[in-house]
Formats: sequence, structure tokens, C-alpha cells
Amino acid sequence: MSERLVVRLGSEANHVIDWLVWSSSEQEIIASGQLNHAEQLSQLHEKAGGRPIITLLPVSDVLLTKVEVPGKLTKQLQQALPYMIEEELATDVDNLHFTVLNCSQGFAHLAVVEKNKMDNWLDWLEAAQLKCRQFLPDVLALPASDEAWSAMQMGDDWLIKQGEFTGFSCDQSLLPFLLDRWLNPPEPENKTKSTNKDEADEVAQTESTAQVIHCYTPLPQGVAGDWQLQTPELPMQLLAQGALTSNLNLLTGEYQPQKEYSKNWLLWKKVGIAAAACLVLAVVSSVLTLHQVKQENAQLQQQIKQVYVTLFPDEQNIRDARIKAQLKRHLAKLENQTQGADLLGMLAKIQPAFKQIPSFKPVSLKYEAKNAEIRLQIQANTYADFEKFQSLLDNSLDVKQGAMSNQGNKVTGTLTIRGQG
Repeated sequence: MSERLVVRLGSEANHVIDWLVWSSSEQEIIASGQLNHAEQLSQLHEKAGGRPIITLLPVSDVLLTKVEVPGKLTKQLQQALPYMIEEELATDVDNLHFTVLNCSQGFAHLAVVEKNKMDNWLDWLEAAQLKCRQFLPDVLALPASDEAWSAMQMGDDWLIKQGEFTGFSCDQSLLPFLLDRWLNPPEPENKTKSTNKDEADEVAQTESTAQVIHCYTPLPQGVAGDWQLQTPELPMQLLAQGALTSNLNLLTGEYQPQKEYSKNWLLWKKVGIAAAACLVLAVVSSVLTLHQVKQENAQLQQQIKQVYVTLFPDEQNIRDARIKAQLKRHLAKLENQTQGADLLGMLAKIQPAFKQIPSFKPVSLKYEAKNAEIRLQIQANTYADFEKFQSLLDNSLDVKQGAMSNQGNKVTGTLTIRGQG
């Protein structure tokens, strides 16, 4: 199919979303527009109309970096890459998604995104019934050149592409400062002036050579660099054309889309040759067995999901494919919080009291290993529910009631529960 739907998401659900349907064969825009927030993405379901979807991500949420690698990028080395740049990261490695964009000339180019960002973007698209198989940082859809950077203004932001796998974005007000830092780094304090005329001429010539920047929107004023205006184009058209020629994709690893098989193979044709009867019977037998296995597997998946929802009732948009990974993260957090204390034992003693008061619901739970205590924020129907809950607790637990407030027809309060001894 020569037509594609290109969607540029925002960092947050309330950010503007640009979209465009581009025809490669006709080299023209079929339709385009803007959405005010992520909840309006469902309006694009009809626009998609079976067209492949490419999603552009704001590069402000994607770290594009590189790391020197010794030799060939093996599977073991690829697994070690996140820890090789761990000092550059502000977030724990386990909470980040890493994609190797390219590996050549002794360097591996990486794209790093927080997993909760990836989850949010996928949730928005899934809620709108939009099936996307490619995530691409928006700045990497700009034209690439060995001799020049590429730049384009999108609203109040500027996209600057510095190389095939590198780039950044910034607010218009920060553009002069950032480019000055990039293109005119401060000289070392201990650098002495050259008294040699040839050396002085060489330095002057070097300083006069400015970075060439190809700009596809009106030129900014008062910024560093040799800005050269290119043939103006609509920003989303330029990004769509670049995205269509890019093979880069951040949907890797646990986010890799499942393969969609053709529906044609599911359609059985009538067999008109009697000699094939035995083969048909064998195939039918295999299909029935497979159907039974799928039903059992579906039931098991549903049971797993029900258990997960029971354990974490506040989580929404739970996808079966990621329950295993989410459970591992919850267990890791639980293990970190329960060092030196039997949290599970305390929870087992508290559970019967919750069962006897259905309206007594925990809003949040925090465990402090240092004091071996659980802090609960509770929502109940009446103040009496708090007194009843304390009376039902195991005698081996000490309970301290905190501040309480009446919100509408509900009572909210805090309880601190500590094991004795």
C-alpha cells in the first residue's frame, strides 16, 4: 500500500497531536490535521482505513546517544550496553527501554526511553484501535546530510538533526543558548595566545568556519551557525517523507509487535479429490487439538489476569503480553522494600480484617523496612469502620490511627500498623 498514516504524539496526553496521510505514489497529502489531546486519537481510526501507521515520538522524551564498543556487537555485549552508559542516565536501567539504532566504526548508537512513556503511548493507540508497527523519534525523520545539520520549527519547538542517528529538540527561547554552547564551546582557562602568525591565521580560519544548518522553515534570528534556507515544506509532510524511508524502529524487545498472519490461510477450500481425504482428516484432527490447547491457554491467561487485577486493582489498560514483565517489576520493588522484615506475614494477618469489612478499602500502601511498619491510606463508609477494623486485627499487631477526613459520603484516614517484638 502506497499510503501511510503518520501520527506525531506528544509527551503528555493533553499535548497537541499532529497527523497526516501521505501517498508515496502520488507524492501528495491525502488528509492532515491536529488533535487537541490523546483521547481524540479514536477519530483517526477511520482515517487509518487499513493503512500502515507510523508513530513519531517527541525526541524530548528520547535520549539519543552513542557508546564505544570493542569489536562486533554480540548478544552479550548488547545486553551490557545499558550499564555502559548507566552514569549518563537519570533513571534506573530497569525502568528504561533501550534500542540499538546502528553499530558501525566502533560505536553503537542507542535510543533510550522510559518504559512508562512507551506504555502510555501504546495505551493511547490501543484505546483508539490504532495498530502501529513502527515508533520513530521525530527528529530522525528530518533529512540527513554528512556536511550539514537539519532544522525545522514545530510550533514553539525546534528540531535539530546533527547526524543520521543523533539530534535534539528545544524550546524556541532556548535555541540561541543551546546552539552557542554546541557550536562555540568555551576555551580552556589555561589556553595561551599564539605568538606565531601562521598559528594565529589557522585559528582565525577555524573560528570563522561555521556549522552549516539546512533549515526547512523560516530562519531564526540571532543564533549561531551558517543557516541556509531550503525549499519550504509543511513540517508534517517533511517528517512523513523522512519516516517512510527510515527503517529505524523503537518497538523492539518486549515492545516488538506480534506478527500478523494473512487471513487467507484460515480459509479452507473444498477438497474435490477423494485421494486427499486421509490428509484432510489428519489436518482436522490437528486443528481440533490446537483449538483445545488455545482454549486452555486462553483460560489460563484469564486466570492470571484476574489474579493480577486482584493484587493491583488501581492499574488500568492491562495487556496480557506485558503482565509477566509487570509482575517482575512489582516483585523487584517488593523485595527491595521487605529487606529485614516479614511484610508478607503482616499482610496475612491484616487480610482477614479486610474481608470482614467490604467497604474498608486501601487506597495506598507503603512499607517502611527500617521500622517494620505498614502505612495504609484507607477509604471507608463511616468512622466506625476504622474502629471495627482495629478490633478485628491480630493481637500481635500495634495500630496507630492518623488524621481522618470526610470527603463527600466517604471517610478517608491513615493507619500505621507495626508488628510487636
